[in-house]
Amino acid sequence: MQRTVEGRGPVRYGPPAPQPGLPVLPELTAVIAAAAERSAPEPPGGGEPVREAACRHWGRRGLPTAPDNVAAGPGAPALLLALLGAYGGDVMLPRPCPAWWTPQVRLLGRRAYHVPTPAECGGIPDPYALLETVRRVRAEGGDPRVLLLSVADDPTATVPPPEMLREACEAAGDAGLFVVSDESWRDTVHRPHDTLVLSPAEMLPDQAAVLIDLSGALLPAGWPAAVVRFPGTPRGTWLRARTLDILTATGAMVAGPVAGAAAYALDEPDAVAGRAYAAAALHGAVAAAAHREL
Repeated sequence: MQRTVEGRGPVRYGPPAPQPGLPVLPELTAVIAAAAERSAPEPPGGGEPVREAACRHWGRRGLPTAPDNVAAGPGAPALLLALLGAYGGDVMLPRPCPAWWTPQVRLLGRRAYHVPTPAECGGIPDPYALLETVRRVRAEGGDPRVLLLSVADDPTATVPPPEMLREACEAAGDAGLFVVSDESWRDTVHRPHDTLVLSPAEMLPDQAAVLIDLSGALLPAGWPAAVVRFPGTPRGTWLRARTLDILTATGAMVAGPVAGAAAYALDEPDAVAGRAYAAAALHGAVAAAAHREL
């Protein structure tokens, strides 16, 4: 499915969120059922319970966060669209990248520039190629301002080594790019004890936002919810306010019952954490078997 944006080429809409192939957790079903009669909508950017749960989620991963630096939305596409619309400018993307990223940029009438990834991994641009591409784009009149990357990559299913991620972040900082890190799949690695996953927000605390799509990894794909962490700076406060303006204007709010389920999942009780760990191990075993056969 596609449409044409004048002067920007075709816009292809990305595929729906992947199905985990597992039944919905009874504990999640109970939470959303208990909130089914709730009639009050969530405020733009999410209510306090889901934002506070997101803060606890990031805190357990070494990213202290305040609720005023968090926004929630009905899925990563809506939230990313609002964030990119608020920040402005063209966007640098690794090549390859998730199928749904480029449509978000083009729908805003912005240009998406793809930078090759290192040979060792996907999800991040080669730092030297990034600097050269930014230089060339600006010389040609482009306006690159944002780098979108992933620390647990779809589609390559790789995690960039910490030193390579640091080099990419340093290049982004040198180029004056704001980094948006999609970390939706960081907790689904197949060998969690052998894989170190870091966030650009640890390396560029004043210049990076973190996006997590809960649908697929923590919630069923049909329960759209996502959260984004903004830098705790005046610029970050401004960006969050502009993002909330766009979420409000487009009516992109999380459904009340889904927000309750999202808060529950973000707190990672034993049932949710156990399921996530077991699902990653199961998918890892299937992938390893397919690799051996094929």
